[in-house]
Amino acid sequence: MDMITIDLTDVGGVEVGEPVELWGENVSVNEVAKHAGTIGYELLAGLTRRVPLKYVD
Repeated sequence: MDMITIDLTDVGGVEVGEPVELWGENVSVNEVAKHAGTIGYELLAGLTRRVPLKYVD
């Protein structure tokens, strides 16, 4: 199963259905991985084809 839950309770101004950045320009994948108790590679390797990717040059 490829599901994730993000708790935005303490983040103001965010509504259901709005796009959010899980990692990228503002938060590195390694920072997210650190809080999840893993490494960035594991998070990136776990992405499936169902996740739309946006490449920015």
